[in-house]
Amino acid sequence: MNENRKKQVVWLTNLPAPYRFPIWDRMAESVDLHVVFTLKRKNWRNWPEPGIKKWRYKYLSLNSIQIKEHDFIPSFRGSPKFLRDADCIIVGGWENFVYIRTILLAKRYRIPVIQFYESTNASQRFKRGPVAQIRKWIFQKPNKFFTISQGSLQSLVDMGVNSEKIEVLFNPADVGWFYSFAKGRRTPQSQGHRYIYVGQLIERKNVASVIKAFAAVKNRDDTLTIAGDGPLASELKRLSNSLGIDCVVHFVGHKSQEELAALYSESNTLILASTNEVWGLVINEALASGLHVVVSNKCGVADFVKDMEGTYICATYQGSIQEAMKSSSNSWSGYIQNPEILDYTPERFADLMISKIIIEVRK
Repeated sequence: MNENRKKQVVWLTNLPAPYRFPIWDRMAESVDLHVVFTLKRKNWRNWPEPGIKKWRYKYLSLNSIQIKEHDFIPSFRGSPKFLRDADCIIVGGWENFVYIRTILLAKRYRIPVIQFYESTNASQRFKRGPVAQIRKWIFQKPNKFFTISQGSLQSLVDMGVNSEKIEVLFNPADVGWFYSFAKGRRTPQSQGHRYIYVGQLIERKNVASVIKAFAAVKNRDDTLTIAGDGPLASELKRLSNSLGIDCVVHFVGHKSQEELAALYSESNTLILASTNEVWGLVINEALASGLHVVVSNKCGVADFVKDMEGTYICATYQGSIQEAMKSSSNSWSGYIQNPEILDYTPERFADLMISKIIIEVRK
């Protein structure tokens, strides 16, 4: 192997998640990065094309079946070509045939496999039965695992993965960008407290409890902005109307990253009260924007940010959510000037990954 050439790293994932772009940009400074998306260019998340980047990318454009929030791909095709000449492959999932085939082929070709794993025992859909057994078998194959929390580490250990093969990092957002945007766009403080929820309008996000909690604690000029869309949109609007707060609960629909950053700059406290959340990157974004956050103890990010200024941890029931919202409002004295979350950048995450990847490649 020519040690002077950049190592070729393939990252296989389903869609071009914008929050991964800064990670891939940084990685491309050290390795020849080729990102492969299993799904088609047009996607239900409305995520944009990567455009011109430092890294190469391609779409396999495999057909998929959407099952709630998940895309099931009933196809094995697509692996051999992008494995050619790879020095290492990062696999962003296991639950589709293309991921399984890629892992098995990489092991046959003696290409190091790094599994990126975010789930916890609580978020796993299949805890027993044949699917759980297949997952356990597949997870004996990778050389190393990258996880984002102690919860995901424990999940892997419970499936029999050697803890020495697991690296616990963190889940990064482009915190520097959100911080700079917010500093330049903040509006004068209104008399009321401005709460905001950002995310899908689906059952596990627990938005109904957030609306009820807001109705219980709101003061005269307080508002709640709900940014996102989903199957529960009409039901949640009816709930706001039935509680008599529809004039101060604003449903603004799906927003782009820049539009969300503008909303953060106009808000005081973000609420994420999910009953099950692998992480919750909106918490990173809101803290970077100087906001307080109310986050449930069922979110992976909660343990990571619990000691940071402006963080209020709650349970998932209405009473606990409203107590945390009240505490945030009562203690508000202005935007956080030096958010601790700014230390946890995509660049830092990428550098940690690269150092471990290079070790695996050289073994």
